[in-house]
Amino acid sequence: MRRRNTAATLAIAVVALAAVASASQVGAAPSTSAVAAKNCSFTLRVGDVLPFTGGLAAYGANLDRAVKVGIALQNAGLKKDGLAGKIQVKLVGSEDGQTQAAASVEAATKLVKSNKANVLIGEMASSATIPMAQSVSIPNKIVQISPTSSAPQLTTIADNGYLWRTYPSDTLQGKVLAQAAVKAFGNGATLNIGARNDAFGTALKQLFVTEYQKLGGKIGVDESWNPDQPTFDTEAQKLVTGNPAGYIIIDFPETFAKFAPALVRTGKWDASKTFMTEALRNTDVLDKIGSPVVGLRGTAASAAGGPAGASFASYWKKNVKGAKPYTGFEGTALDAVNVAFLAALQACSSSPAKIKANLVKVSGPPGTKVTYLQMAKAIKLIRAGKDVDYEGAFSPVDFDAAGDIGSAVFEIWKYSAAGKIDTLSTVTFRG
Repeated sequence: MRRRNTAATLAIAVVALAAVASASQVGAAPSTSAVAAKNCSFTLRVGDVLPFTGGLAAYGANLDRAVKVGIALQNAGLKKDGLAGKIQVKLVGSEDGQTQAAASVEAATKLVKSNKANVLIGEMASSATIPMAQSVSIPNKIVQISPTSSAPQLTTIADNGYLWRTYPSDTLQGKVLAQAAVKAFGNGATLNIGARNDAFGTALKQLFVTEYQKLGGKIGVDESWNPDQPTFDTEAQKLVTGNPAGYIIIDFPETFAKFAPALVRTGKWDASKTFMTEALRNTDVLDKIGSPVVGLRGTAASAAGGPAGASFASYWKKNVKGAKPYTGFEGTALDAVNVAFLAALQACSSSPAKIKANLVKVSGPPGTKVTYLQMAKAIKLIRAGKDVDYEGAFSPVDFDAAGDIGSAVFEIWKYSAAGKIDTLSTVTFRG
């Protein structure tokens, strides 16, 4: 018994001495990660592939400007912290993806092979983002972050962790659209649905149909069209067949600008009985079509979900000159380039493999919350070995392991008059 007590006393003493030694070192020597962060020296090379032409041209130029705003704020933060000589971020190219697969692949190839980009921001359309990832980003092991691609296929692509997005999956939008339709048209109502025949339109149409039928709704006409065809009169005539309570139309601005007149020519279509999605939530686009689309409603993921959404809208309108009218989607591109930068800083490297390994860490809890206006603060925290939680301008981000955001707010919107889109209600999903 005595030997046991003596051994126990000695063990306690050893532990106590170790604790004292450990405590004496607190503040004397920073953590390994903090030392590494203080010694960082790298250049992050960013390229964006966005639709300056094509179906989503109404948005591409503004999202490109948002990427540039983000990089300017990052470099300003580095300068404020005295790091401009060691760490910098460069936009190595802004390429037109044309809302098309082939053009996006060609543009991404140029940015990776010739411009040596570590990170690609783009494309907007899922039908361009997916081939861009499969042909360029994934095989070349480059981080790709799409600001707005929503097709559910992005979640399950075998991407080895290189494909991400700062916009919610249409798995959520399908639910919101179905719920909005039931509220607008009543239980069991028959709706006619039409969609562009691409990755975005096909997937969201099927998701809506499944959810709407689960809620007791009925589908009358189910129509699809090739976005590149010259006229849409045949498809418009089919879409208004029968006596539906309303319509669901899933399309992009460029195509719908041609499709809407064809619907008007049928003499049967009513915009006030039609729901669309986020791509048509744009006063500039709808104003050009005119009075026939007044009353149009739709669903869209909303910057109302972003902790800094209102702040960024004000910042944009005050500081960004010569841009197209603010759409609310600019924050998705800002968030994409900001999380890429913070992940690179966390990794102390511009290596895409190390960036992808840190995107979850910097985009969600635990950690000190930082916004787009707090880059200098975020830099200091990371260099001190502390965790940060980036709170986006469009959404809280909170990446999951599949590269999807974890929280999102959707709105039900209405085009009430020229230049006027109202938010009728919002629906929040929490990760």
